[in-house]
Amino acid sequence: MNDEREHLRFGVTLATDRHPGQSAAEVLARTVEVARRAEELGLDDVWVTEHHFLDTAVNPSALTLAAYLLAKTETLHVGTAVTVLPLHSPVHTAEQAALLGQLSGGRFSLGVGRGFPGVEYDVLGPGLAAWRAGLAGPLDRLLGALRGEVSADPALSAVRLTPPVHTSSGPPVYVAAGSPTSIELAADRGLPLMLFFDKGAEAKAEMVALYERRRLSGGHPKPAAGHAFAVFTQVCDAPENARRLMRDRARFILSLNNHPSRLLGDAVPAPPPVSAANVEHLADTLLSTHPVGSAETCAERLAHHIRASGCTRVMCQVEAAADTGDVLRNLERLATEVFPAVRHRVGAARARIRV
Repeated sequence: MNDEREHLRFGVTLATDRHPGQSAAEVLARTVEVARRAEELGLDDVWVTEHHFLDTAVNPSALTLAAYLLAKTETLHVGTAVTVLPLHSPVHTAEQAALLGQLSGGRFSLGVGRGFPGVEYDVLGPGLAAWRAGLAGPLDRLLGALRGEVSADPALSAVRLTPPVHTSSGPPVYVAAGSPTSIELAADRGLPLMLFFDKGAEAKAEMVALYERRRLSGGHPKPAAGHAFAVFTQVCDAPENARRLMRDRARFILSLNNHPSRLLGDAVPAPPPVSAANVEHLADTLLSTHPVGSAETCAERLAHHIRASGCTRVMCQVEAAADTGDVLRNLERLATEVFPAVRHRVGAARARIRV
């Protein structure tokens, strides 16, 4: 039997966070530097996000940034977390995913979701109806195109995806899940989940359990790749520094969905405002549940998330500090102190279960 620790993949999520006083060029240069250092340190994956019209995140195209990072690396796998699929043509997204898979020799993964119905749904065209319609339609068009079913029109049956996918199964496709509907959607299509910062380890476990119940009841295949989850991960020996950094992260999270939008009104619950009280409350949650603190604390909490949820793709958000040197030092401590300890803890726990 293979050692189950080998199935774990450790990666970082790069959200192109912009701290006060930083230019977009500085943020993007840091993103490339962190990705290349992650490869040097032997990490498995880098995941990039997509946000529109924000002061706090400067990357509007996860696919474009993924392409650039694939060109700047040789062994690292790069994925999107996520491509906001309703804002894009599903077939064109499939074309780009196939192209990146071919160019990189299979190092590309595609995470998709529908995001929050903020200003991007106003400006980029689909409107609130596209958000309300959900992910199922665009996802099925995407998956069909990756299988070679580019058009349902019989007159266009000869149309083929060019280039074709790198392997017969195509690039791994992950579904960002935050509700039972999205979990069931992923299970019905045999696709792995991508779970985010707002869910603790126990909530992740419940979501994966719902996925498995749905998958088994429908006789759907087991996903080819393991489920992925994102956490803020910061090795920080001084408690006061950890609180300061998580307070900054809390402001960042609350800012993401607070861009003014004419779509919201009463149709969708408004996100919480970026108030001092909400920032402190969220910072408390991050400090108590995420891998933030000493290397020992980070290893134990990260192992707990893996053991509780059964997820095996770890997406560590490492950009809490404004200084690039601090971000790189955090990454190095994770790679050399935390991840090996997590592999040992998870492997030891599973060995006890097998006995």
